[in-house]
Amino acid sequence: MLWNGLPFIAKQQYDFSEAKNLLLYLLIGVIYISAASSASKLTKAVERYCLPRTVLAFLLLIQTTVCMTPLVFTGEWTLWLAGGILGICSAWMWPIVESFLVAGRHGKEMRRAIGWWNIVWMISVAGTMFAMAPLMKSHASMVIVGLGALFCVAAMVLVTFPKQPADHDVEASSKEVPESYTQLLLGARILLPLSYIINGMLAPLLPYVLTNLAIEPFWQTPAVATWMVARVGMTGLMWKVEGWHNRWSVLWLAIIAMAVGFVCIFASGGLITLFAGLVIFGSGMGIAYYAALYYAMAVGRAEFDAAGTHEALIGAGYSVGPAAGLLAISFSHSDATANPTPMIVIVFSIIIAAGCALWLIWRKAR
Repeated sequence: MLWNGLPFIAKQQYDFSEAKNLLLYLLIGVIYISAASSASKLTKAVERYCLPRTVLAFLLLIQTTVCMTPLVFTGEWTLWLAGGILGICSAWMWPIVESFLVAGRHGKEMRRAIGWWNIVWMISVAGTMFAMAPLMKSHASMVIVGLGALFCVAAMVLVTFPKQPADHDVEASSKEVPESYTQLLLGARILLPLSYIINGMLAPLLPYVLTNLAIEPFWQTPAVATWMVARVGMTGLMWKVEGWHNRWSVLWLAIIAMAVGFVCIFASGGLITLFAGLVIFGSGMGIAYYAALYYAMAVGRAEFDAAGTHEALIGAGYSVGPAAGLLAISFSHSDATANPTPMIVIVFSIIIAAGCALWLIWRKAR
């Protein structure tokens, strides 16, 4: 809801312009990268007073409280408040969750855990876009309240968690991690922020792309879920087919898919091109995320620092993407979706720069 549903709520209920939606996402992105960068320090600073499971419970409580504000207040400031506070809390929460996920697991067991986890959270993201649809016409802000209720459900699951992540055997981990993983991690960490730069620009503007194609508000969020469903499919494929490990060709496939998908979405003159673009883009996003998380947690031995860096790179993408969108609007002297050429030029400049960096790392690895 935070990263993909909020712009639809902003446009539908509060009549946000493209620039204002991008500004909202720029704020959330800056907050997210700042919080994710401090996640490891925060966890270590409070560990003598409360264990990681308690920190998770506290973060869920804060988010539940913030999500209930639309029940009492109606101003658009509730949207900015929800975006900001949820951005901070999720940036602190995800590195802890990721450490719980893989700590004490190695090799095939780690890959299995990451595979299951990616499938679950990515299906949840796609499902949210479908679940939002009935409320979008007249009660869009109630989606935020519904999220608050789900945080309460999530808090109940914490009773099954151990108090802190399991110990991670460094020697066992080293046996499962080839030296080549270090260079592959660097390459994946080029693609991860790139993928979220593109998504950070895409998400705030998709409500206007779909409106321009005469798609009704009820169908807009399910339509956007197309790329999320494609991401689930690609993640499931990477989970079951282990041949992609230790292969650079997979990273090159991801960058090409994201570039082609982006152009199809914004240059689309009809629904077929749009949906093709969403599927191709979602597949590239799935590859970039899965590879980056797997190599990060394998090389980083499941520590909070590794997970925090992973999330900070995502936050960097979410910051640069909206900023690039605002720059495109200033060049086009109109809405970005009305004149997409400056936006496509800016995005391809970033993709080319990322591709050059990836090529240099690949050449050094060879």
